[in-house]
Amino acid sequence: MHTETERIFGTLQVLVEPYLTVRLPGHEDGGTIVPFVWDVSEQGEFNIINLSLANGWLQLTDVDIIIKSWQELEYLEFFPKINLSLLEKNIRNNKLAVLFQFLQTNLQELESFRFKKAYYPTSSFVIGRTEEGNWICICPTVYTETGIPQELISRSSLSRSTSSQLYGQNTLNLISQIEAITSEIGTISLEGDFGGGYYYSYDHQIVYGVALSKELAFEQAFQKARLLELKQFHSFYSDKNCLSDYYEEDYEEIYAKYEQVNKFFNQRFPEVIMYRFSFFTQEHIYIIGQSNPGDWVGLYLKSEFVYNP
Repeated sequence: MHTETERIFGTLQVLVEPYLTVRLPGHEDGGTIVPFVWDVSEQGEFNIINLSLANGWLQLTDVDIIIKSWQELEYLEFFPKINLSLLEKNIRNNKLAVLFQFLQTNLQELESFRFKKAYYPTSSFVIGRTEEGNWICICPTVYTETGIPQELISRSSLSRSTSSQLYGQNTLNLISQIEAITSEIGTISLEGDFGGGYYYSYDHQIVYGVALSKELAFEQAFQKARLLELKQFHSFYSDKNCLSDYYEEDYEEIYAKYEQVNKFFNQRFPEVIMYRFSFFTQEHIYIIGQSNPGDWVGLYLKSEFVYNP
């Protein structure tokens, strides 16, 4: 690890120890913040593919398994019974078969991945390259248990422009046809109550990401699927009154610790990025900036929603 990266990592260790936590709404387990580093000389480029593989979240699988999973709506087994008639299911399954046949015919280097069930139940996606070298990633949307208020983690949109003018005509034609097929597949709208006051509202549909690189296509698709929230980070606990809900006496002192962390990030990095991976009941959040040697260093927290019907 480079000396500068070690120095940043060491400073963050001092700032967050013995421990700091971010208590996410509805979460009763975890939330402890720990230092994180990605050493590019040992781990390669930092991107969501490499991070997901390094964490053991993903596994390669066969396209046939993905087709079956999407047709059988395996992920939606966690929701109350879906009101689809046999005719509606057959129509939907036929359209999905058409989509996969289209992808296999028109995309090169086609790969299929699924999240390991311990991290996300049956969520999966396919990705391939067009003849012009662009990448298209297809996946279903997923349900996210927790919304994170701005006063807990303040963040804003990243300015990452994607223009269709970057793509050739073949890629644009493929996008148009994918949009037509996924539109015909349609949306399954779900809402109700899991019990215990946990109300849900969720639209299950097929989405896609397209980009000049494989990594950015993953990134786009993950964001559309709601697996990933990618934002510019500003601060923890912008409203210190939030801390008073959890700490009755010493929350002013604890707030001062968060202020030190926020100040360090804002002074040390020109841009701090939040990668929030939402895995149904689990949250994996990285708050990171890039050091001069090119490493990524910052903080990581894992938190879990505990469902008590």
